Amino acid sequence: MADSTTHSIRAAAGHSFALTFPANPTTGYQWFFSNPLDQRFLTLVSNEYIPPASPSRIGQSGHQVLTFHAHLPGMTSIAMKYCRPWDDTDCGTFSFTIVQIS
Repeated sequence: MADSTTHSIRAAAGHSFALTFPANPTTGYQWFFSNPLDQRFLTLVSNEYIPPASPSRIGQSGHQVLTFHAHLPGMTSIAMKYCRPWDDTDCGTFSFTIVQIS
């Protein structure tokens, strides 16, 4: 069974914010959107993998940081899944974030 989490955050219109997820691309897993973003409210600014701090151990996970820009006041969501690009039926983790933009 896959792990699932739900979060709520507040963001200010016209500003950016980041979501950070544990990630280990050496396993083949990456974070992907489960559903497209509602471009009226949010755009993805960057998607960056941050490796573990030195000295790192083989197989040690880092973090995937997704930065978003909030546009209009309102409410939207970000749905993510942690899957292998070639097999999205084997997702290990799901994350759902409710974003209230003011």
